[in-house]
Amino acid sequence: YTRYDSMQIEMRRRMSKGLLVQANYQFAKSFESSRVSFRAPRVNILDTNTLRHAFKVNWIYELPIGRGQKLFGNAPGWLDRVLGGFEFDGTARIQSGQLYNFGNVNLVGMTAADQQKDFKLRFNDDAKIVYILPQDIIDNTIRAFNVSATSANGYGTLGAPTGRYIAPANNRNCIQVYSGQCAAQNTFVTGPAFTRFDLSVVKRTKITEKVNFELRGEFLNAFNNINFFNPTGAAFTGASSLTFGQVTTAYSDSSNTNDPGGRIIQLVARFNF
Repeated sequence: YTRYDSMQIEMRRRMSKGLLVQANYQFAKSFESSRVSFRAPRVNILDTNTLRHAFKVNWIYELPIGRGQKLFGNAPGWLDRVLGGFEFDGTARIQSGQLYNFGNVNLVGMTAADQQKDFKLRFNDDAKIVYILPQDIIDNTIRAFNVSATSANGYGTLGAPTGRYIAPANNRNCIQVYSGQCAAQNTFVTGPAFTRFDLSVVKRTKITEKVNFELRGEFLNAFNNINFFNPTGAAFTGASSLTFGQVTTAYSDSSNTNDPGGRIIQLVARFNF
């Protein structure tokens, strides 16, 4: 069976004195319960598609400058057209990263808390590669999953792992018959957080009572924050591969091919009537 629990807090300020704000915070947790064997207890597995924390906000702020405002409230028409009509708009989303399930594995030389602390982005600018774990954990994990039935030490040509690493559930002291017998059925960590701000600066110039000219500068992903995802693929299917621990995907707007995920600046001019 599955279970989902959530709490939401919402704040709304209707347009008043030139300011409108809407904000929402959500705390959520969900899991499914499963049993792989009658010899093992039922286990609750967290849903990796549920975000624990999510904060969203959007706002409109009309600058108090120009005719009828606090600053230059008695400005003549030509000055009001120059100084008045400015507006600052924006939307923002900050949320915790997605859960990543390492699956049925053993942690060697580190605890679950250590693993979570080390599960963060690392950049090799020269090689243009993004990693999600320290290099020593990656190297030794690859060695731990490259086993050999014919070698003297039981490992492949890369040699035996040392220090801290992630190992298969099966080992020389425990041959696993059912999942969870020799190691935890699931090992979860939280991936990189998601942060995105879309900002706009607007200038409206009144032409007649019903017509105005609007010039907008829009900054999508204004701070150019690249939101990388967790490693793709099923949990640890590639732990024996030399590309293990590499991150190859990041956020982009799947419904809009003009938004690759990085910063975009665009200018919009239009007449409203």
